[in-house]
Amino acid sequence: MKGLVCIVLGATACLLDGRVSAQTGDILQNAINTPGVSYSVYGAGQTNKPVKADVVGGHALQITIPAATPNVWDVGASSPITKPIAKGDKIVIAFWVRAPKLKADATTPISFAGVALAAAPYTPLVSGSANVGRDWKLEHIAGIAAADAAGGTAMVSLHLGAAKAMLEFGPVFVLDLGKAGRSKSS
Repeated sequence: MKGLVCIVLGATACLLDGRVSAQTGDILQNAINTPGVSYSVYGAGQTNKPVKADVVGGHALQITIPAATPNVWDVGASSPITKPIAKGDKIVIAFWVRAPKLKADATTPISFAGVALAAAPYTPLVSGSANVGRDWKLEHIAGIAAADAAGGTAMVSLHLGAAKAMLEFGPVFVLDLGKAGRSKSS
């Protein structure tokens, strides 16, 4: 999995710099979203704004959650997935994130980070969680899709209501590596 994260890092740098080489192009053919800082944020009390950031692409979305919410999903962010997902495919979600106001060794939780259907009942297809620190980190969640989803019916879903926090999100990538993790482009 560490190698896959390195590939995504390299692909991120090339894509956002506009120079996708043949070497990194293969992995980007597996992207099922439009990689970038394309988040929709929801929830009472939260504020969000685009900011310049020292992260790949130079931009991030800053989200401030003033207090923990009764349900972790009461505040969240999502990003659309444009292509279909097949049950049993290996899906990897990778996103840049930091919590710049934290003390050096502290973290704040993202209790759910994954792919879900974009309409009720918002069924999770791949799920995980993350603990976010002060410095930029490429978080990744990988799993096997629990169900099919037609193009445009799934989304990256991040539940952010677990704690008071200021979070900054850089580019998000969603890769579909096919059955048993075999690249769909091969």
